[in-house]
Amino acid sequence: MDPKVDPPTGSTTPGETRSDLEATLRRVEARLERLEQAIEPIVQATTAAPALTSTAVDVIDEWANQHGDLDARLRTLSNVVERLTRPEALAPLIAFVELTEQAKPALATITDIVDETMARAAADGMEIERLVESTKNAILRLAHLATAREVQALLDSGMLDPAALSTLGLTARAVADASDQPTPRVGMLAAFRATRQPSVQRALGFLLRVAENLGESLGSEDTRLLLKSNEAPKPARNP
Repeated sequence: MDPKVDPPTGSTTPGETRSDLEATLRRVEARLERLEQAIEPIVQATTAAPALTSTAVDVIDEWANQHGDLDARLRTLSNVVERLTRPEALAPLIAFVELTEQAKPALATITDIVDETMARAAADGMEIERLVESTKNAILRLAHLATAREVQALLDSGMLDPAALSTLGLTARAVADASDQPTPRVGMLAAFRATRQPSVQRALGFLLRVAENLGESLGSEDTRLLLKSNEAPKPARNP
C-alpha cells in the first residue's frame, strides 16, 4: 500500500456496529416526523392567513361602504373609552368595589346571625317552614297595602299632617279627661251661659273655622270628583 494514500474510512466508528447506526437513524427519523406533525397546524394557519385577512378586510370594507361613517364611529368609540378611563369617572366604580369588599364580612356576619337564630328557633320547637311562609305572606300583604288606593288617599288627605295629628291628640286628651268626670245635665240656658267661658269660646271658634273650611272644600270641583270616584258601584237590579 502506498504510504502517501490515506487508508479508506467507513461510515461507522470502530465501536459502532451497523445495527446501532440504523437504530439511531430510525430515532432521528421518528423525531423529525413528530416535529413535522407539531408544526403542521402552524403551517396550515400560515397558509390560510392571507385568505382570512383578505376576507376580514372585505367584510370591513363592505360594512364601511354600507354605513359610510366608520371613521366617525371609531373616533366616537375612542372618545367614549377615553372618558370612561378618566380617574374621575373611575372613582365611583372604585368606591363601589371597595364597598363590596367591605360588605363581605358584614354579609357573613348577618348570615351567621340568621343561621344561629333559625337554629335556636328550631331547637325551641318553632316550625321554620311555617315561619318563613308567614313572613312571606306578611311581606306580600304589606306590599299590597302600601300600593292600595285607600292608603294613597290617606297619605294625600292630610290626616298624617303633624298639625292634624296634634289637633287629634288634643281632642283625644280632652275626651279622655271629660270621661273621667261626671257628666252634668245641661239645658239651653246652661249651654248659653257656658258660651261666656273663654275656653268654650275658643273651642266654638275652632269648630266654626273647621266648618267653614270643610264647607269650602266640599264645594270645590276636585272634591266632588274625588267623592264621586270613591262611591261604591251599586249592584244591578234584576228586571
